[in-house]
This record gives sequence, structure tokens and C-alpha cells, in this order.
Amino acid sequence: MLEVSNPLILLLQEAGADAGRSSIQSLLIIPIMLVAMYFLVILPNKREDKKRKEMIANLQKGDTVITNSGLHGKVVEFKDNNETVVLSVSANTNVTFETSAILKKKT
Repeated sequence: MLEVSNPLILLLQEAGADAGRSSIQSLLIIPIMLVAMYFLVILPNKREDKKRKEMIANLQKGDTVITNSGLHGKVVEFKDNNETVVLSVSANTNVTFETSAILKKKT
């Protein structure tokens, strides 16, 4: 075998090995970022949506709710197979909303 003694060739060989490692490391960063984004952003939003849908499914007449627009009202009735809800916002004033517009139940 030939023994390499030229320092320039040794430096080039080491640089080539480092470049290979850095490209692998940069390729590993992308999946790690995606996993982190899933646990920090997507999963909490899914949990919140599930809780909100469960709350809407358990609404009953007489419950006080707050809509996405900030309107406070009392549930008077459900219409269209629970797709819409009628809220009483003051005496003799009823407003119809989609159930998806209900933000939270007021306790």
C-alpha cells in the first residue's frame, strides 16, 4: 500500500468526511422538527377541538354559552338535528347560531 504523507491530501480527505456527516445531520433535523411541531402545535389543538366538540354535544336547554363573536346567551332550543341552536340574549330576543359558533359554556 501507498502511504499518504502529503498534508494537503490528508486535509482534503478529512474535509470530505466532515461534509458527509453534516449533510446527514441536516437531513435528520427536518424529521425532528416535524415531530416537535406535531407535539407542540398539532396535538394540543386536536385535544382542544375534541373537548369543545364534547362540550357542544352535551349542551342542554337552559345552559348559558358564549359564542365566537362574544355574544352571551341562554340556550332555548336546538334545530336541524342539533346543527343550529337558538339563544336568548335578552327578554323577547332570540338569535339563531350554528352550534359550531359556540365557543364555551359559561359556568
